Amino acid sequence: MTRSIMVLVCLAATLSGTLAAGPRDRAVALSREPVGTDPAWRRQVLRVPGTFVRPTSVTAEGDGGTVTGADGALREGGAAAVLTTTAPRGARLVIDLGVLAGGHVELGIRRASGAPIRASYAEARQYLGPEGDADPDPDGFFHGGRSLGTDDDPDGRADVYAPPRGSTVLRSPGLRGSQRYVAITLDGPGSLALDFVRVRQTAFPGAYDGHFLSSDPVLNRAWYASAYGLDLSTARGRRSAVGRPWVVMDGPKRDRTVYAGDVQLVALAAYQQGGAYRRVLRDTINLFACQQRPDGTLPATSLIDVPCEPGDPGPPDGSPAGFEPPGAAGQVRLDSFTLLWVVSVADYLRFTGDRAFVRPLLPVARRALRFFGEHAPNADGGLFRTADYDGLPAQNWHTPDRAAGVDATTNAAYYAALRSLAQLERSVAGDRGAAAALDRRADRVRAALLTRLWDPAAGAMTLNTDDPRRDHTADANAAALAFGVLDRPRARRAIAYLDTHLSGPYGTLTTRHPDNPYMTRYISPYVLAQESLGRFRHGDGAGALGLIRTAWDHMIRKGPGTPWEEAGADGQPAVPRPGTSLAWGGHVGMAHAWSTAVPALSMNVLGVRPLADGYRTWAVQPEPVDLRWAQGEVPVPAGTLSVRWRRGAGDHSFVLTVRAPEGTAGRVAVPLLHKDRTIAVDGRIAWHDGRPTGEAGRGAHRVGDAVVFEGVRGTATFAWAG
Repeated sequence: MTRSIMVLVCLAATLSGTLAAGPRDRAVALSREPVGTDPAWRRQVLRVPGTFVRPTSVTAEGDGGTVTGADGALREGGAAAVLTTTAPRGARLVIDLGVLAGGHVELGIRRASGAPIRASYAEARQYLGPEGDADPDPDGFFHGGRSLGTDDDPDGRADVYAPPRGSTVLRSPGLRGSQRYVAITLDGPGSLALDFVRVRQTAFPGAYDGHFLSSDPVLNRAWYASAYGLDLSTARGRRSAVGRPWVVMDGPKRDRTVYAGDVQLVALAAYQQGGAYRRVLRDTINLFACQQRPDGTLPATSLIDVPCEPGDPGPPDGSPAGFEPPGAAGQVRLDSFTLLWVVSVADYLRFTGDRAFVRPLLPVARRALRFFGEHAPNADGGLFRTADYDGLPAQNWHTPDRAAGVDATTNAAYYAALRSLAQLERSVAGDRGAAAALDRRADRVRAALLTRLWDPAAGAMTLNTDDPRRDHTADANAAALAFGVLDRPRARRAIAYLDTHLSGPYGTLTTRHPDNPYMTRYISPYVLAQESLGRFRHGDGAGALGLIRTAWDHMIRKGPGTPWEEAGADGQPAVPRPGTSLAWGGHVGMAHAWSTAVPALSMNVLGVRPLADGYRTWAVQPEPVDLRWAQGEVPVPAGTLSVRWRRGAGDHSFVLTVRAPEGTAGRVAVPLLHKDRTIAVDGRIAWHDGRPTGEAGRGAHRVGDAVVFEGVRGTATFAWAG
């Protein structure tokens, strides 16, 4: 070899080494600078701090009177707004609080004369009538603003006051669960000088020690609107030997009761939002423990203040006298809610580590699963058959649609409940034999569910064996995705079915059919929340974020700023139920705890999950999808787990900083974004050429499109470049 050739070879080797070292050096440099925290998340929080929510704007309407100085109603102690009417409700002041607010509405009156003063309340502006957004149908259960709850008595969506003799503050006689708009008028000729309108807040004051922020403002709005919907859906019980416990309700306006089935999904959001919610969820779950029926099932709903003390569920003899489920809610069965309650108990243990609370609930959970085993005939392959037991009509989460038969959603919950009780037997009772037997039952249920209700021709789950249409509904497929019934090939086909057959401009439709008695056609954010979790579970993060961007963005933009209980196929809140009076859109809750995007975003985009009960060990496995950056914190029993990541333009770099509380350790999965990378950790190369390297890479291994580092403690920054 000539000297010149040797020089060229050496030069090429040098250049090659320099180019190879470039990404290494950049990775090392990036890993030495933790991703910073952006405090802008605080501006996303919808909750108004302090005692009162006050108006942000006011308008005058009507020609049967006059309004002067309308803006005076916006500020306490200044010039008053003066309303004069010449006819009943001839003119009115419409107050916009800027956000939904729950509590006692207070009116500051300077002077008044003539006709009674009327204050009406509505969540959405289009439903603000003389009776607020109360159901106008005299035959409707919720007519006149009636609710199922007791803490808002006397209930209603409007209050009428005799004109006071002098200056005073009028306060609504009952709690008014949720309103953004308040109309002030007179029921005849008269005059009113109004100093202020405000709402004295009564909902749980969320601390937001859990939070989320990303490069997508739509996802940010979805997280905080969902979080605020949960905050609003809380109430404080009146009776307890241990004080006045907070609980999570179905929704703040109409029901004001706790539903056993809602708790499972809602809790997944609450654990991400605030550490104080762990106690709230404990007391919410506990409400049902002392109300178990003799057959093992639980009531579908509960009053907020049933005296169930932690640690003493008592015998299965129904609700304590005087605390039976309210109204018509006590006259039906929603047996799937019993199953979801069992799942929520296991989830509670996983997120809190509170074995002392869970241990006395084990007999309740065992009796519950015994009932389902007794009503799962061999003729149905061991699947639960919904029927009208004990003279009570069977219903499902989508009341009042028909529910009898072998139902896919109920049996997916049955599968999840068996797995959950097995987990409890193993980790709390220490009974490996019982756990193994429950796991075998779960395997049989899953196999039978796929045999009976998976339609290989359609590539989707079927709603119910008794449904003559053999409909493939959103809930059947979302539950199967979220609870792990489907394997990856079936999951991909089910997702494709949802995309091609049920996708609409405002979210996934429950069914293609407008006239199926087994399923009303509408959009359920509850099902969408399950679907988003299921899509992430099976590798479709793009579909999950697309769903949130579509459905949550529509609901939030249309108003009043929080996700709704449900929506029609046309994107409106009205969802008429065949054979019922529920045609008035105002009855739909415009803030609802189960309509949450929080779990999908915090548990997947941030990627934070407990591996051992109470996050003694944890996992951080972020899924960037199409986002440029994301960050947030998740409250855990030992403190706060912080995740911050960003990716460079063209995916030329990725940096992830994790900060964990003292005394915990975890697993961090660094996304590779479909290319082999050299990864540095805190300034040291830890992964190179597809293998761990050095002390920093000890135990690292590749799983799919990520490199997993075990035993991570404290604060660590992971980075790759090139």
